[in-house]
Amino acid sequence: MKRLLAALLLAALAPAAAAALPECLARRAADPDAGRRCLQQEAEAGAPAAMFLLAHMLAEGEGGPRDAAAARAWLERAAEADYPEALQELALAEPDPQRAESLMRAAAHALAHRAHAAARH
Repeated sequence: MKRLLAALLLAALAPAAAAALPECLARRAADPDAGRRCLQQEAEAGAPAAMFLLAHMLAEGEGGPRDAAAARAWLERAAEADYPEALQELALAEPDPQRAESLMRAAAHALAHRAHAAARH
């Protein structure tokens, strides 16, 4: 199931972001430790999709120990980079309805920008 989710997320990525991740996802499928290290490098280089996927690996303990604090930090960094899936995930977990609505609006806006950019390519 996790591998299917990763494949669906990759398919939904903007073309520029998607170019950096196939190697990491291939490594992840063969060796979760190597995949996690690869995503860590991409996340540290500023790739929001890698930040999002790394957050989930850290939260689940895939490829290494679970680290809820680091998972949350990477999820928040992806949201700060206007990564729609991260904004949506934070919105769904937000107890404050006004903050949740704001995050969901930001997710919709970021997704519209992604769709517009994809349509130009």
